[in-house]
Amino acid sequence: MIKKYPKTKFIAHRGLPSKVLENTLEGFKKASKLPFFGIETDIHLTLDQVAIIHHDHNLLRLANIDLNINETTYEVIKALKLKDTYKIPLLDTYIDICKTFQKEAIIELKAEFTLDQIKFIIEKIDTHDYLDHVIFISFHRENLLQLRSILKNCLVQLLTDKFDDEIFDFLIKNRFDLSIHHSQVTKDLINLLHKYNIKISTWTVNDKVLMENLAKLGIDYITTDGI
Repeated sequence: MIKKYPKTKFIAHRGLPSKVLENTLEGFKKASKLPFFGIETDIHLTLDQVAIIHHDHNLLRLANIDLNINETTYEVIKALKLKDTYKIPLLDTYIDICKTFQKEAIIELKAEFTLDQIKFIIEKIDTHDYLDHVIFISFHRENLLQLRSILKNCLVQLLTDKFDDEIFDFLIKNRFDLSIHHSQVTKDLINLLHKYNIKISTWTVNDKVLMENLAKLGIDYITTDGI
């Protein structure tokens, strides 16, 4: 599928959760061996400002302990195991894997971060000399605006499950791309965005027929749990 549509860039969602638990070192490594353009992940900061990889704000679903990440120190978190098996990775480890296997890093900023926290995250990635291979995504607009104020030419996508004129104006004004739920994607939307040099990504597509149809429409990026 990936090689059949070279104009569409395929992204591994949280590693490869169709095969390995999401957002784990093992999942990232498995995804890195497949012909994906990039690997998507989610980052949070612990109470003591350590950048870790995890989707939820709380650790209950996967670690079976009711702790909020931003209220918990890394010393506590690093001792936990997801589903009694996997360790919670650091942002550094994820970037190292992407760099080693030459995958673009698609990083979702999950929380509403302060400007100083955004700067810290940027500096952390820059220590790996990998900022030119990162696409930042977030549902929180302020995160994206703060990113743009620091990195004038970074690749940024607004995450949303809908599209309207207000969102369109926001994208144009700030030179952001769009990452939208696949149920909202149409040929007209793709054409409109491309007319204004706005790229469009969609998530999370696990049906092969739908995936192929979206690629035929000319979508720029498709995020999937595995194909």
